[in-house]
Amino acid sequence: MTRKKIDTKRFLVVKFGSLGDIVHCLPSVAQLRKAFPEAAIDWLIERKNKTVVELSGLDVRIVPIDTYQWRNSPGIGSAKEIAEFVWTLSTDGYDCTIDFQGLLKSAFFAYLSAAPVRIGWERDFLKESVSRFFYTDVVKPKRIHIIDQQMELLKPLGIEPDWEAVVPLRAPEPARRSVESKLKGLKDFIVINPGGNWKTKNWAPERYGELASRLMGDGLPVAVTWGPGDEPMVKKLVAAAGKGVAPIPTTLEELVALCEKSRLFVGGDTGPMHFAAAVGTPVVSIFGPTSSDRNGPFRREDVVVERRLPCRPCYERDKCPLEHWQCIVDITVDHVYEACRKRLSLLEIASS
Repeated sequence: MTRKKIDTKRFLVVKFGSLGDIVHCLPSVAQLRKAFPEAAIDWLIERKNKTVVELSGLDVRIVPIDTYQWRNSPGIGSAKEIAEFVWTLSTDGYDCTIDFQGLLKSAFFAYLSAAPVRIGWERDFLKESVSRFFYTDVVKPKRIHIIDQQMELLKPLGIEPDWEAVVPLRAPEPARRSVESKLKGLKDFIVINPGGNWKTKNWAPERYGELASRLMGDGLPVAVTWGPGDEPMVKKLVAAAGKGVAPIPTTLEELVALCEKSRLFVGGDTGPMHFAAAVGTPVVSIFGPTSSDRNGPFRREDVVVERRLPCRPCYERDKCPLEHWQCIVDITVDHVYEACRKRLSLLEIASS
């Protein structure tokens, strides 16, 4: 594919997303930077997620916004802030905008950038098909995984995807020192993260606790970490596991530092799992209503535990549409324990 004949001095990347979504976008932005080393690249992102880009070390300028506050704090002040932001966005002189999100909101921001080239996915691959009207160039992805699909969005610029591209997250030194203090000498441990923003993704904390107990019985130390609001889940896990589990609360920066030190990460389809994968930590992930083919850990050696049911993936956040919850309930402790042993054995083979 021939590179677009445009004077590409300024790019705008649009990716709000969740924490995992931002991690998935990093390889594409890294390839964009490699192809255009002298260009200015701005990344329009939700303020709460900007730490992920900072931890990647990518050479981009972060443009943080808070759309939640805009939606929920109507008033003259917010209206003025929005108007000033839109004016700045439209007059910053962008040559090309790439919408890696595929929502109406993100496509509209791409349009507001006034860039002569605005790249997005073809209608059938958009969550909100009306977004197509705001793009000048569209891509029909040929691959399934979201990382691959996002890399394919660079093709109109003549950038062929580098399927082996990896952008590791690296913790800052203060976070590493803080985690070292919290670990209190614990080494060679397995991290379990039981939480998730979707109710349908959450494997029972009691099962995580039983898993932790079995791993510790094998002589493998276990640390459990969590995000805001997951404290009740962690209490159930610790109670089921019995003595020996090390509770390690973390910030995002400390989570990266914890993953850097861990032997294995176990959790669901969540931001922390994608953080662990980006750090390079071996992963065992439990998938329920979402597709591991599209959203799973990218390394071939990592292990996904899931049920291949005809109703999957449904991407329902709060309840099972068929009210049986089989995709998550039917995953047993034996299934996940054996997956952990398998992933650990692959590590032993690789290091021998």
